[in-house]
Amino acid sequence: MCLQHSRPRLSPDEQLAAEKSFALYCKPVELYNIIHRRAVKNPPFIQRSLLYKIHARRTKRIQITISLSGSKNTQARNIFPLYVLLARPTNSISLEEHSPIYRFSRACLLTSFSEFGNKDKTEATLIIPDVKNLSTSHARSLNIIFISCGEVGQIIGEDNCSGNDVEASSLQKLEGKCFWGKIPINSLAPSLENCVTLSVGETENLGSTVIMNPSFLEPKFLEHDNCLTFCSHKVDATGSYQLQVCISAEEAGARDMALSPYNNFSYNNVPPSLLPEIIRLRAGNVLFNYKYYNNTMQKTEVTEDFSCPFCLIPCGSFKGLGCHLNSSHDLFRFEFWVSEDCQAVNVSLKADALKTERVAEGVDPRHQTFSSRFKKRRRLEATAEKIRHVHSHIVESVSLEDAQAGSEDDDVQRENGLSVAHASVDPSQSVQGTNLSPPTVLQFGKSRKLSVERSDPRNRQLLQKRQFFHSHRAQPMPLEQVFSDHDSEDEVDDDIADFEDRRMLDDFVDVTKDEKLIMHMWNSFVRKQRVLADGHIPWACEAFSRSHGQQLVQNPALLWGWRFFMIKLWNHSLLDARALNTCNTILEGYQDARSEPKQK
Repeated sequence: MCLQHSRPRLSPDEQLAAEKSFALYCKPVELYNIIHRRAVKNPPFIQRSLLYKIHARRTKRIQITISLSGSKNTQARNIFPLYVLLARPTNSISLEEHSPIYRFSRACLLTSFSEFGNKDKTEATLIIPDVKNLSTSHARSLNIIFISCGEVGQIIGEDNCSGNDVEASSLQKLEGKCFWGKIPINSLAPSLENCVTLSVGETENLGSTVIMNPSFLEPKFLEHDNCLTFCSHKVDATGSYQLQVCISAEEAGARDMALSPYNNFSYNNVPPSLLPEIIRLRAGNVLFNYKYYNNTMQKTEVTEDFSCPFCLIPCGSFKGLGCHLNSSHDLFRFEFWVSEDCQAVNVSLKADALKTERVAEGVDPRHQTFSSRFKKRRRLEATAEKIRHVHSHIVESVSLEDAQAGSEDDDVQRENGLSVAHASVDPSQSVQGTNLSPPTVLQFGKSRKLSVERSDPRNRQLLQKRQFFHSHRAQPMPLEQVFSDHDSEDEVDDDIADFEDRRMLDDFVDVTKDEKLIMHMWNSFVRKQRVLADGHIPWACEAFSRSHGQQLVQNPALLWGWRFFMIKLWNHSLLDARALNTCNTILEGYQDARSEPKQK
């Protein structure tokens, strides 16, 4: 990396502030490094199956165009129709006095020389592997086969041709005498490998001589996997002739490369000795400008082969690099631009991704209380069928005070004298002439006592006959303290809290069942374990992973929901990378323990 200052001088305080601004890149990069290390062992997808990588590989393949020049083939007679096939020999079947059995993948038809006729009938276009793979044994076994029927053959009708492509089934009509020859791809490989300008979209012109030998084409193998063979003992061995073939080669994506300003760079002034090195240095190079300190300063990094600077994955093309960065590194903001001199990406941090919690000066944020609120959807209308857990109240044409007194008597009594209120009604929201009042959400497990005004006189007399003791101090409690609204013991009924939590989560319509379950499990856990401050979150996540690890690994959707929730905590600076890694290690231990019995 090289540091680039937009201002010539900085004061010591400004330098310190700039270093702190650039240090904000550390946390996201550390997270992506952890994700990348885990993906090496358990990749979420196969890299080669990505569409932009498939497209990049296809554009690197070599497209060769074959044509015949009339001026170079003056001695040859009755050449056309000439069929050009891309085939490779197969050793599955061997016959005496026969050529190897070739299995072809594409067939083209030429009907005239390049100086005459339609272009579709004078050129044959074939696709062969890219230059890097031409040296492999699989690519070297390819051959370009030429079949000339001359006067003894017949031209296949237009119904069996698409441009200059020929259907495989129509080649069964070629049975009989013919002339044939071949050009091994192995013979073209050295010339193509030495051509350094192919990678920048230029065309390389080659010439080759093909010896056309008389033979007898046996199409009986055409019915099986597009195979054919030539028999030499059925025809006279004399009458061979040479065919001069013109071959032009270019990369399959040369036309797309010409659309980019970066590929329009002129190499005319570059010395030939330095041309291969300059092309190699420019191919796939991308500049990454990391903006910081309010976008007034930047540091620059250069990667090769369109590689990602965070996970070092080669993306094949500049477009593929953009797809990878936007989908896999969304904590950053990227700006892509291309010029004739360079391909660059401006990188900056998203303000909302690393937003920290504001606290008072001198207060440790790790010991602040953490709370999470769920935004409940507002219902447009409430009907009697939708309200299941709220008792209805009949309001007659009476005064407002009577309606208020009647609405507050709807409580459920327990045998020991303590009661739990299911719902309370705001008298200001009661509508005359209706029998439903809007329900209010209960506080979790806190609605365990009734005030003196809301208690039934009969129940009050029963409570006065009993003696109550404080659960913590074990001291007798006066009746004023028993009937008081203040909860001196601060107790929470876990069963009621779990019930109310589930009922609240059931109101969400855009959340899946597994997401509701993981929310409920976490809410119940933090309530029972008294997770109150931000500093409690790391150990709470580790304890939750150990407590519910077996249940999580049995349900993949539940496991991913928990991991997404931990990432959200990390985004809010409530969970550090070390604790996140520890939690995932604990979960992987449960997964390994679960898979060991199956392997045995």
